[in-house]
Amino acid sequence: MKNFRYISFAFALTLFISLLAPSCKQPDQVEASLNDVQFAIPEKLEVPYGSEAITFRVQFGKKPSEGDRIAFGQLPDCPLFHIGESSFKVDISSLWDIPLSSGTYTVAIKRGSQSQKRGEMQIVVSAAEGDELQPAYGSTVYGKVMCSGEGVPDVAVSDGFEVVRTDKDGVYQLPSKKYHKYVFISVPSGYEPPRQGILPAIHAQLTKAASAPERVDFQLRKAPDQTDHTMLLIGDIHLANRTNDRNQFKDFVNDINAYSLSLGGPVYGLTLGDMTWDLYWETNNYGYKDYLADAKAIQGLTVYQTIGNHDHSMYLAGDFDTVAEYKQTVAPTYYSFNVGSVHYVVLDDVECTNSERTTDGNGKACYVRTYDSNLVQEQLEWLAKDLSLVPKTSAVVVAMHIPLYNDSGTYRWYDKNKPQLKEHAQALENILKQYPEAHVFTAHTHTLYNVDKRSSNKIYEHNSGSVCGTWWWSASETAGVHIGQDGSPGGYMSVSVKGGSLSWQFKATGSPLEYQFRTYDRNSIYLTAGNYLPDADASHRAEFKPGLWGTASSTNEVYVNVWNYDPSWKVEVSENGKSLSVARVTVPDPLHLIAYTAKRLNKNKTASFPTTDNSHMFRATASSATSTLEIKVTDAFGNVYTETMERPKPFNTDIYKH
Repeated sequence: MKNFRYISFAFALTLFISLLAPSCKQPDQVEASLNDVQFAIPEKLEVPYGSEAITFRVQFGKKPSEGDRIAFGQLPDCPLFHIGESSFKVDISSLWDIPLSSGTYTVAIKRGSQSQKRGEMQIVVSAAEGDELQPAYGSTVYGKVMCSGEGVPDVAVSDGFEVVRTDKDGVYQLPSKKYHKYVFISVPSGYEPPRQGILPAIHAQLTKAASAPERVDFQLRKAPDQTDHTMLLIGDIHLANRTNDRNQFKDFVNDINAYSLSLGGPVYGLTLGDMTWDLYWETNNYGYKDYLADAKAIQGLTVYQTIGNHDHSMYLAGDFDTVAEYKQTVAPTYYSFNVGSVHYVVLDDVECTNSERTTDGNGKACYVRTYDSNLVQEQLEWLAKDLSLVPKTSAVVVAMHIPLYNDSGTYRWYDKNKPQLKEHAQALENILKQYPEAHVFTAHTHTLYNVDKRSSNKIYEHNSGSVCGTWWWSASETAGVHIGQDGSPGGYMSVSVKGGSLSWQFKATGSPLEYQFRTYDRNSIYLTAGNYLPDADASHRAEFKPGLWGTASSTNEVYVNVWNYDPSWKVEVSENGKSLSVARVTVPDPLHLIAYTAKRLNKNKTASFPTTDNSHMFRATASSATSTLEIKVTDAFGNVYTETMERPKPFNTDIYKH
């Protein structure tokens, strides 16, 4: 009986497994069948505008199956038809509504839920069949700017020197010397460019000799109403495949995806430079293309790009050659675009001066990385031409990497041995002050500060913090504490545009928009090498300089770090309903001292990015060590941020984690 039961159970189990087997193996079988599909992907394919289909050549007779699809990058899947032993066609008719534009696309074949990437292909959208447009006399670059097959008039087109407009039929004729080897458009208000990954398709490479005319067309699509829109300014991403940065970057991606979905109206992104880190392009095998691949996780946003000093190659000398790859892979180094009533200008204020030879971490020949903060003359001349087409009543926003001003309001572009730097800074001011006001958004410092010069030259500069904080180090050393050297959290600037009026708030990664300051109870803070660097040697202990936090205190002082402060903000502290006197002070942020600086020194490592003094700290003195304080911070737009500060408030990294 026992044997019979055992045999019956074994038979049932075998039957059950055999019934499951086809479904268990189905994914492998699908994958295997996709492996059996072979087709040639041309390196470059010219596609006339409006074409219904393109053809791929089948290899070794291994053709696709009915129902298979082809996907080009992130564009919608395209069905296949006329599948034969030697070729098949891909229906691309639906892509013109997006619209399809010139660029390099990853080609993938799909079946059901399965997908296999097969390579990359450069698509060049050429003139529609029957289009007889010819270059005008003296024109070396010409073409059309189109939306749904119709020409778009009055679109600015440039090669970085000359700026022309399209005529009533969307045609432009550009007498270009092809110095930069590209042509780009200034996207007009009411339109959006196609997107490749996160990048707007606004520029194209020029391939013919300088004197040879060549045609380049651009595609646009109608945008939703842009009168009210949001621009997210994203500074210093610094991805380099180190310090767990790519995993930390996912937190930023999740944050910006959720935040952008919560906003009404169109939302766009604009980086502020240093998306990569040239020091690690070769040594960590992480460059522009890797950054763009990781950034594809940002959903639904067109993200315009600004070049930073670390986006210049350390493997080439001078200024021009160090950005050649950037111009091919990412964007023009300077350009403009329009959203609603705002004219956005992206500038390259990094003049690379590499000349001294050295080697990188792998021993490969490179240059010592040197640069000036400067707009070279040709760029200033281009800017004047670009803005000559913009009404003097328009709102103007400028994005560039290095700040124009220090937080004190003095010129950052200054070298007594190079008077042209200050002259070019003044030239920029003179160009911008023709407008009611110009908002300049910068990065580079990994800190937050604002310089309001609207009363003197109509410029308001926002040094806008950084996504990476302390180059991704603080959260690597202290999980959950992701901050910059001034104590500002890693994050980005959110600019709300309503008509021609701008308002702005800093958005800390992983925190609600209401998180705009951090409080410290001075009585609880006593930072010494003995307490925080027990494993450090004498030389590294000597490097720990906590400033006022290095002595014990019972003064009942509280400190408030308001990172996006400007003089129009109001910081109030009250105790039992009574207002306390609040003073603005310049001191280091104590959380950064223990989350990063002390942690590095305690390992006998260099704190490469040490805590800095900041001038957005505020101090008030309570009457006792145990009273509860009400902190109220009001920004320039009437937004109120509050905290009930129960004291004594302990000081450790755990209570400040976000």
